[in-house]
Amino acid sequence: MKPVRAGVLAGLTVAASLAVEFGPLPVSLPGGLLLAFVLPGFALNEAIFRPARRDIGVVERAVLVPSLSLAVLVLGGLVLWTAGGHLNRTSWMLVCAVTTLVATAAAYHRTLRAAPAPAGEKSPPVPRNTQERLIRDVLPLTLAVLLVAGAGVWSYADSVHTYDVPVSTLSAQPPGPVDADGNRAVRMSATGLGAGEWTMVLSDPAGVEVGRQEVAPDGAGGWSGEVTVPGDQRVTVNLFRGDEAAAFRTLIISAVP
Repeated sequence: MKPVRAGVLAGLTVAASLAVEFGPLPVSLPGGLLLAFVLPGFALNEAIFRPARRDIGVVERAVLVPSLSLAVLVLGGLVLWTAGGHLNRTSWMLVCAVTTLVATAAAYHRTLRAAPAPAGEKSPPVPRNTQERLIRDVLPLTLAVLLVAGAGVWSYADSVHTYDVPVSTLSAQPPGPVDADGNRAVRMSATGLGAGEWTMVLSDPAGVEVGRQEVAPDGAGGWSGEVTVPGDQRVTVNLFRGDEAAAFRTLIISAVP
């Protein structure tokens, strides 16, 4: 990597890092996008592959830049999480910035160590873009664009047909006062329930069942009713569908303070 390019890349990395950490949203957003998708991959690309390699074309390098950048995010996040660090804006910024600066220094150092060409020896001519190279470089990129566009169209069409799918909910109103028996009445409701058998199971903090009630949804998939829970302990309400072992919805009612 030439000194000018290395200096520009390092300066852009520092500027993007400062924008992410201290700048307003109109400035931090472009800086974050550069750190997340461009700068680490570009620096690693320069550090790993020689600029004169002919087996790495323009398309390959263009794809490697965002791919390597995303790999830095994933691997850096795993390392931070394993080490007990916090995954926040500052930590992501440091991962991307440090990786970019280290890769830039490695690429520049390799350029300094490269042996200069003997005096009087001319560099081999660089072959021009031929039709074969054009097809080799453009065709994979075209197929990738078509694949991404097709996935986007399919995702949009699927969202249009599924956006109005009802969402199942289980909610409760504030419990009533404690009666003479130490119990409280709680008004509960559920929506979006499909046809079939539903069972509501109440259990104490130890997991012991303290109550059970059958739930019969109406034609619109709704249900409402009143359940009685102990007032001196927390109660977990699990809604089961049919004979399923896992609860479909779960609600916790706290004890009286």
